[in-house]
Amino acid sequence: MKCLRIFVLFICLQQSAQAQSWQDTVQLINHLFDRYQPGHPGCQVAISRNGKIIFSKAWGLANIENNVPYTTETVTEAGSISKQFTAAAILLLAQQGKLSLDDDLRKYFPEFPDYGKVIKLNYLLHHTSGIREWSNLEAITGWPRTTKAYTNEDVLAMLSRQQKLNNVPGAEFIYSNSNYLLLALIVEKVSGVSLPDFTQKYIFGPAGMTHTSWRDSYKKVVPNRGIAYSMRDGHYQINMPNESVYGPGGLLTTAEDLLKWAAFYLNNKLGNPGLLNPQLTTEKLADGSANNYAAGLVVDQQKGLIFHDGQTAGYVGIVKNFRAQNFSIAYLSNTTEFGDDLFGGVKGIEKLFIKPTAATPANNAQTEIALPAEKLKKYTGWYSIDKVNEGVEITLRHDTLLFRNNPLVAVSEHDFTFHGNTVTFGDDGRMQVITGDKRKIALKKEIAVEPTAAYLQLFAGTYYSKETESSFTLRFKDGKLMFEKDYIRDAALIPTYRQAFNLFLNVDGEMSPVGANMLFETNNKNEVKLCKVSMGNARGINFVKIE
Repeated sequence: MKCLRIFVLFICLQQSAQAQSWQDTVQLINHLFDRYQPGHPGCQVAISRNGKIIFSKAWGLANIENNVPYTTETVTEAGSISKQFTAAAILLLAQQGKLSLDDDLRKYFPEFPDYGKVIKLNYLLHHTSGIREWSNLEAITGWPRTTKAYTNEDVLAMLSRQQKLNNVPGAEFIYSNSNYLLLALIVEKVSGVSLPDFTQKYIFGPAGMTHTSWRDSYKKVVPNRGIAYSMRDGHYQINMPNESVYGPGGLLTTAEDLLKWAAFYLNNKLGNPGLLNPQLTTEKLADGSANNYAAGLVVDQQKGLIFHDGQTAGYVGIVKNFRAQNFSIAYLSNTTEFGDDLFGGVKGIEKLFIKPTAATPANNAQTEIALPAEKLKKYTGWYSIDKVNEGVEITLRHDTLLFRNNPLVAVSEHDFTFHGNTVTFGDDGRMQVITGDKRKIALKKEIAVEPTAAYLQLFAGTYYSKETESSFTLRFKDGKLMFEKDYIRDAALIPTYRQAFNLFLNVDGEMSPVGANMLFETNNKNEVKLCKVSMGNARGINFVKIE
């Protein structure tokens, strides 16, 4: 009897210690999200282990105007997290024998131009199709996202007018929402029902996602939806995705529902037989280099991590699944005000629960060396980034080379590093940047120009593109080449290398880059005839000068 009492006492003490430990953990989690203050926009976070939710909480307000609290059942838009559901629908249709991932895109959209290469549906899944990013194309027209209530059909019409691709299909990873918009339309063509109806029947219902649907119309009434906000000049502004584009985004859900989905597909319950393997399969690019983007999911093999983040208008979120630990985190928020550290709280949870993987020893660690200024000077000047024509200037300051204001650390006469990236200069005026995630960016040295008035006036005129069905006008004014389009009047083209410019917009009295660059082409009489505009993940759109 005495032994029994001791055993019971031991169990009680053990349970008390565990409870105290968990209570401390909860307190730490709460602290990670204390930036979401009462009376301000908020967020919701859910954590699961072994497929069971062990923590779920919300902070802040879902609706500031009506003082509605954010709860764990507040429906929030998930941005690009949505892509995995569109991908899952495609994989289900392939399993049902209604399509093949090797199908040509033009089988479903014969209105698309023949680019001379087959664009397989598989390329759309892995973002290797080369199809230009639709939001960048619309921005080039002068009407970026949220300024028009775009539909999937509007975007399809725009994409069907594109005469070129960003890259040869299968050769390069370029993230493009256009891929998943087209996949959503294919789901509807093949299944005969809407994407919302298809996913409700085969995904949301079976996974127990009772608070999940699609924003297939911006006019749709969504009970218990949180309103999205952005911060400007110290005040909140409503920043809703006023568009009816869905497939690449547009999922309305909760953090708890996202974890139900994670448990569902990670336990291989999607499809019959389960489709987990094709969901997580990545494919190498044509040159053999790796691409870690699977079917709407990013797969980090080294960390054993499957994840995707998302942002649309003022909404932001992320889902992380650590397979070895059978541990998942889902986070959704209705504010982008913490733009410098959107996922700080999620990273904090990760540190609390996930032990860092042992770092791989660096067998090729390189030592910093000092190079004299005369050797560094030969690398300075303007370079163009291959395929996008963007001008980047390498400058020398205090005996240090700067690349986009990043100091380059020399490890040899030709090789430099910065923030986990490597830069190699060739003797032929070319340079290569290899990013931390092993992407290769080629640049070549260009001829610098003196932007005299006579030089700038060469480019003045009006330009039109059949691909975007839009035009813009360039005027030489006050010593600058000014860009004019519709309501845009206070934008300037800043010269980079010969016949190339970057576009800057006046924002609150300061000129800020908008991510667009232009390269002009001349005939043998030195007359400007064509302008190639690149913006984001839409490369080289032709604008012809109107005589």
